[in-house]
Amino acid sequence: MFHDQLAPFINDIERYLSLSNGIAIAILDTELNVVDCNLGFMRLFSPPHKPVSVPLADFLMIDAVSVRYGEELKLQFSRKTGSDGVVNCWLFRNEQGTILVCERALLTESRALEQIGVVNDELINLQRELVKKNRIQEKLQLELGIRVHELEEALLRIKKLEGIIPICMYCKSIRDDKELWHQVDKYISENSEAEFTHGICPVCFEKHYGN
Repeated sequence: MFHDQLAPFINDIERYLSLSNGIAIAILDTELNVVDCNLGFMRLFSPPHKPVSVPLADFLMIDAVSVRYGEELKLQFSRKTGSDGVVNCWLFRNEQGTILVCERALLTESRALEQIGVVNDELINLQRELVKKNRIQEKLQLELGIRVHELEEALLRIKKLEGIIPICMYCKSIRDDKELWHQVDKYISENSEAEFTHGICPVCFEKHYGN
């Protein structure tokens, strides 16, 4: 039998299992508290230190009353571990004690494809959101450009009269930057938004049309 063929290698197998970090093994007492464990157990559950007298329930969601010894169990990680997922476990008990053997369940092909599909959908949604945000940003930039152009045109239309204006003390003509002289009304019209309508004041009326 295969068991008989393994007998000469039992010590080597025990040594491998005690040092292995691929298979988690823990020795338990009658109340399912951890007495000792191998490197695989430490790697799988990542406790802050080697657990001694720590309940197995701190690592796996297990009911001591309904434990089935010698059968494969699929147990969920305890919330205390901070990990998520299912672990394949076996519990063996004899007069010398109880041993726990467990390994992280590998993803099946269909499960892996399912998770790849979920990730792919998330990436597509993120891409859509990014495209949407880019379009909104482009629209805002276009609107901003239009507003800036409108402001620039408005500034070009605005003309101000400021500073010292040279004016003739006799005819009241105004001298521009090119040393040319202009009538007051023409100069102001060309350099501001003001417009003129002509009339006659009472003094001038009396002077030019009075008896």
